[in-house]
Amino acid sequence: LTSIHITGIGLHPLRGSDVLKQIDVSMVGQHEHPVIEPDPKLSEAVVLPVVGSIIDTCDNSLKHIQLPEMWRRRRSGRLVR
Repeated sequence: LTSIHITGIGLHPLRGSDVLKQIDVSMVGQHEHPVIEPDPKLSEAVVLPVVGSIIDTCDNSLKHIQLPEMWRRRRSGRLVR
């Protein structure tokens, strides 16, 4: 995936979903090393507002969110609510 420039803009239709149970935008498979080099182009500015709208939806079904390791490592201010 390192040569593909995925930003997350295609997630917009999911805004406010109350049926999603799991969101995984980590860009790695289960049990794979979480570090991707070079860092993928997935945009916090695009993805996090969609995730936030799902979290803020009354009676949402969300149980698990998996974010990219690079976002967790940087401890972006966008991740704090």
